[in-house]
Amino acid sequence: MSANYDSTAGADKGNRGARSFGEQSSRVAEEVQELGRVALTSAGEAATTLKAKGQQALEAGREKAKTAKSQFDDVVAEHPLKSVLIALGVGVALGYALRRRS
Repeated sequence: MSANYDSTAGADKGNRGARSFGEQSSRVAEEVQELGRVALTSAGEAATTLKAKGQQALEAGREKAKTAKSQFDDVVAEHPLKSVLIALGVGVALGYALRRRS
């Protein structure tokens, strides 16, 4: 009985397996790169949105500060003596409290 064994048949299957594995790994690498690009784009969009919201909040804060300052100026202008006496009282109270702590 002679064995019909082709030594190139095993090598051919190994090459096909290696090529298939190489192709699969290349496809996986391409898909990972594409996912990275998608994630980068999404992160960029999120950063842009966050920046816009931050700028809106900053502008709203500036407007509130301007309004508060204007109201404060109006109250002081309407009641100058009362404003000075309140400021004097707050200063005395703070000075007394801080002196007692030292």
